[in-house]
Amino acid sequence: MISQLKTFLAFIGLLIICSISLNQLGYAQGVTRTNITFDSGRFTLHGELILQDTARKAPVIIFLVGSGENSSYQTLYKDFVKKNLEEPFLKKGIALLYFDKRGIGKSEGAWQRSDLYERAEDAKAAIDFLKTQGRIDSTRIGIVGHSQGGLVAQIMGDLYKDDISFIASLGAATYDMELQLTNTYYSMYLCEGDPDNVAFDKASKKAISDINWVSWFPLTKAWRQLSEISDFDPAPHLKNIEIPAFFSFAENDYYVYPGWAIGTLNDTFDHNIPNNFNLQIIPAANHDFRLAEKCTPELDAADKPFSEYFQQVFQNWILDHI
Repeated sequence: MISQLKTFLAFIGLLIICSISLNQLGYAQGVTRTNITFDSGRFTLHGELILQDTARKAPVIIFLVGSGENSSYQTLYKDFVKKNLEEPFLKKGIALLYFDKRGIGKSEGAWQRSDLYERAEDAKAAIDFLKTQGRIDSTRIGIVGHSQGGLVAQIMGDLYKDDISFIASLGAATYDMELQLTNTYYSMYLCEGDPDNVAFDKASKKAISDINWVSWFPLTKAWRQLSEISDFDPAPHLKNIEIPAFFSFAENDYYVYPGWAIGTLNDTFDHNIPNNFNLQIIPAANHDFRLAEKCTPELDAADKPFSEYFQQVFQNWILDHI
């Protein structure tokens, strides 16, 4: 009798193990990741489309990365997209499309020679690609951009509003490039210990100097990129965004101060920010929406957890508007 009971319990245990394994296997097999290519002008861009195997008319989010040669969904943004896009949205039946900027990964072109409007054109080409995919609902496409990608999202909310359902601008400035540079240098001098007034004065002068300098001598890739975007001001596009728009700013952002960003929006709209704009300040979070202080080096902050508050408000807003 005891022997039979042991055999029965062992059988039940095996069934439980098999059930867990099958559930895990089913989850892994329930999502397909497909390498994709699409053309934007004379360049071919490479990326990835992720959607549930059972999808028939799936809504989709296109994610736009930030600036620089290290910005890729496969490297710098790998953890960000996993935690903030894939884990919450794939199980809801929402598809995701990533692609590398020009000159990054296998994508053709040169990121440093591309301005923000060309980045927007590339995102529009991704939209056109999605419209050829039978399992995608092309009437429910949203744009989510982080940092410089958020600026591109702002442009798209104006120029391509008829092709998208919403935009989400995460950690992106709402002011011109000179003030953006001033913001960055201001943080640098403050973190080095300069008094507030000294830091701001030095930052303002350096921002103007950099913009003047790169217009004549774009000697590095970063300077070449700055020369392409130095005169950009998002205000004209912000004024024309009529679709739902989500803006999140981090309290400890080194590059984009929430007070400056929201103050500029108030100035842009004469203190009457439109109702289709949802503004969020994320407490205790840095530029990447991780829980870290402003002056914490990026490498040291890379293992900090993402703000749960950011994840909650961002995900809830997306689900309400997709």
